[in-house]
Amino acid sequence: MLKRLWLILGPVFCAALLVALLLVFFPTKLRHDFEAEKRSAVTLTAASFKGRMQKVQALTDANHRFVPFFGSSEWLRFDSMHPSVLAEKYDRPYRPYLLGQRGAASLNQYFGMQQMLPELENQTVVYVVSPQWFTKTGYDASAFQQYFNSDQLTSFLTQQEGDAAAHHAAERLLQLYPNIAMADIVKKVADGTALSASEDQFVGLMARINKRQDIFFSSLIPSYNRHYDQRVLPELSRLPDEFSYQELEKVAIEEAKEHTKSNDLGIDDKFYKKRLKAKLRELKGAQKNLSYIKSPEYNDLQLVLNQFAKSKANVLFVIPPVNEKWMAYTGLREDMYQQTVEKIKYQLESQGFTNIADFSKDGGKPYFMQDTIHMGWLGWLEFDKVVDPFVSNPKPAPAYHLNSAFFSKEWANYDGDVKEFGNK
Repeated sequence: MLKRLWLILGPVFCAALLVALLLVFFPTKLRHDFEAEKRSAVTLTAASFKGRMQKVQALTDANHRFVPFFGSSEWLRFDSMHPSVLAEKYDRPYRPYLLGQRGAASLNQYFGMQQMLPELENQTVVYVVSPQWFTKTGYDASAFQQYFNSDQLTSFLTQQEGDAAAHHAAERLLQLYPNIAMADIVKKVADGTALSASEDQFVGLMARINKRQDIFFSSLIPSYNRHYDQRVLPELSRLPDEFSYQELEKVAIEEAKEHTKSNDLGIDDKFYKKRLKAKLRELKGAQKNLSYIKSPEYNDLQLVLNQFAKSKANVLFVIPPVNEKWMAYTGLREDMYQQTVEKIKYQLESQGFTNIADFSKDGGKPYFMQDTIHMGWLGWLEFDKVVDPFVSNPKPAPAYHLNSAFFSKEWANYDGDVKEFGNK
């Protein structure tokens, strides 16, 4: 009987023991390989976005400077003027490390940051904040969950300081992931209750296991991926050998003309044919009642600002526009969009985050947008004119002065003059 049980369960037990030994003894010291790191910097997959090892490996390379570029789906819009392409072609003293995915917003970015806090310390950062994130109901639970993992959870729990940011982050976790592991511990953080000694020990143990597990499984991911080979390398030959914005503008216009022949909206042909053409009629006027002014996303953005302030990161915030022709076609109100931008900028500037590249009024410029809401061609070129000098010449972070009122529902739902809110 025992022999039969062993024949059935023995292989399972041995496999589990092997995995456990690997997690305990697998080396955590990271080796640096610039070729692998610059490929991981453009590996725009869900696994790379929510993982730890690859981004920490690049950001700790003392011989090559990788700079976090936080955002969402705009990084997927590759053309010859994409920031990763320009950095590679002209061998700049930095490489953008792209952190974003379609549907990701501030909450996912905040929890991803918990995996790389030492690497954020005194770092120069670019953060694209899209008004489209600020929907009335806020983050969709399924969108959040697909970019969240156990390593982010235990990283947060071991580093949270019991302050307003920790309370809000824990509350949002429970809202968007009610069946999350260690929900009782997360609830204690949300309630402001100190963890017991045994709970602290348990969280610490799980954090070590999750970290090793992430490093082990990340090491199995091939470093040579299609994103770099198929989206960066082919663009390099289209660019002039000598850097010149004047010459780059000629290339951008020529490329944009070649890729926007199928429609009069200035949208990339492939995107138009695949995503819009079949349902164009039903989208006419579809956004006339849409508003970004009231949203829980303002509170989530405050989480990110708190973390940047704690990490003394010097951040350039980029606010993108909407394609003006698309805005008119769908009925999206320009006045509403600009009110949203002003609300975002007030939240930033009033707390000392004054490095802002506001492109929100540029959506009507020819060849500025690649599709409905994402910059491309001349848009990327204007992006580069602001971002490159900021990143190439790093400076210490300014003095930040955080305001916990931005975690309030009152601010999330505020639709008046932002200056009046500040006087309350």
